[in-house]
Amino acid sequence: MSAADHWNDHYKQGKGFRPVAEQEIDLLAEHVGQGASLRALDVGCGTGEYSAALHDLGFQVTGVDFSEVAVATAQDRLGGRDGLDFRLLDADRGGLGLLPADEFDLITCRLFLPFVDLVPTVACVRRLLVPGGRLLVTTPLAERQRGGWESIGLRSASLDLLRSFGWSAMAEYPLDDLLCLLLTTHVVLERTSR
Repeated sequence: MSAADHWNDHYKQGKGFRPVAEQEIDLLAEHVGQGASLRALDVGCGTGEYSAALHDLGFQVTGVDFSEVAVATAQDRLGGRDGLDFRLLDADRGGLGLLPADEFDLITCRLFLPFVDLVPTVACVRRLLVPGGRLLVTTPLAERQRGGWESIGLRSASLDLLRSFGWSAMAEYPLDDLLCLLLTTHVVLERTSR
């Protein structure tokens, strides 16, 4: 069974993933701020709960996921909101490469990066961010998971690799048993002629 089939079956059974808690939304607002019509991409959006939270902060949000059932559920529940869009896209199979470069002010990867090939995914994400854009990664830590569940979190070495991508700023904050990393790309300064 493919990963997409697994998640389609999961969502068909009415299951979700980890619900977005009020504390998570409060920390999101505190660290990211109001969207003021800025563009956000929610990678691995599932049924759209986190995308909706970003939209409530004022972002124009595109949520993407490779599960047809999750995307259909998100569209049914939330698709009528102006500035909130959901698309079927497999981020781990080159799907992010189909999106235009320098398009998003914020990209979120909530509980997603442990399930994909980290380096090419983050390289694609960086291409999609505007100069000065931010990547928010929310992840469990593999070393803190009980036996057999390590694969749902990022290992310390993966976090170190993620931090080493040449960000202009990094902020980290805990969220219960999760770690949130807010990573900012460099701003390109225009040269002025004399």
